[in-house]
Amino acid sequence: MASTPVILLLKRSGNSADRPDTATVQTGEPALSFGGAEPGMYFKDSAGAIRKIGPTFYGTNAPNSSPVGSTGNSVGELWVDSSSSAYYMKVWDGASWQKVGAAFADNAASANVTIASGAIVANSAIVASGALGAVSASGALLASGAIGAVSSSGSLEANLASGINVVGALPAAYTGGVVYLNAGVSGLYVSANGGWILV
Repeated sequence: MASTPVILLLKRSGNSADRPDTATVQTGEPALSFGGAEPGMYFKDSAGAIRKIGPTFYGTNAPNSSPVGSTGNSVGELWVDSSSSAYYMKVWDGASWQKVGAAFADNAASANVTIASGAIVANSAIVASGALGAVSASGALLASGAIGAVSSSGSLEANLASGINVVGALPAAYTGGVVYLNAGVSGLYVSANGGWILV
C-alpha cells in the first residue's frame, strides 16, 4: 500500500463555512469543508437532511453565521459560545440554539449563585425563603432536644456565652429570654407563654 499509494478524494472545499446542500451530495456521501476558521465534515442522512460530524465550533457568533455554502445548521450540532464569560455549550435543535446542562445556572431561584463564593449567604437566599424561620416556628429545632443536649455537654455554653445568662435562680419570664440555670436542676431554659420551658 505504501509503495503504490492510492489517493481517494472526497467532495471538499477549502473555504470556511462552506456546507454542502442536499443536491450536492448523495445519501451517506461525506463532504469536507477544511477551511481553518470553521471546518466540518458533512453527510446527507436517510431523511435527506445535511448532518455535521464535527468539530464543535468555538466562537462569539454561532457557526455558519456567514455561510459560504448552504445556510442553516444541522440538528445536534454543537457550539461553545464565547461571547460571555459563562462559555455556554449549546446544541442546535432544528429551530434554535439550546444551552446544554445550564438549568441550574438559569433557574430564577438559583441564578448567579456560586456556593464557593458564599453567594447563597450573601444574597440572603436561605433567610429570604423563610426555611430557617419555618423550622424554628414549628418547634422542631427545640422539640428535638438537640439544643439541650449540646448545652448539657457544656459546648453551647462555651461557644455562646455572650448570649446566655448564667444564674443561680430563674428570674421572672420575659419574651425571648434564654437562661442557663446553674443551681438546682441545671438546663437550658427559654421563656414562652409567660413561663420557662426546659429544653
